[in-house]
Amino acid sequence: MASLHSQAVDSLFQAILGLETVEECYRFFEDVCTINELRDMAQRLEVALLLEEGCNYQQIAAKTNVSTATISRVSRCLNYGNGGYRAAIDKLKQSSEEE
Repeated sequence: MASLHSQAVDSLFQAILGLETVEECYRFFEDVCTINELRDMAQRLEVALLLEEGCNYQQIAAKTNVSTATISRVSRCLNYGNGGYRAAIDKLKQSSEEE
């Protein structure tokens, strides 16, 4: 997604990287995103985590109320994307192991 790269997007990502607590993230994302946008992003990450655990589409759809089209898109990104989901999942696993 070369067209995504811009100074504005870089600034957004730098702002996100500077947040230090979950509470700071809540405050920032509630200001920046609609509730539905935030829920959608959280739901996609949940789908990626469930796919990583080996759940099938039907199990994920039943648990999350996400369409199979969304599950398929997340699966495609998880397996053939830019590694964003993989990096996030690995960091979540690492962080839970440290606790």
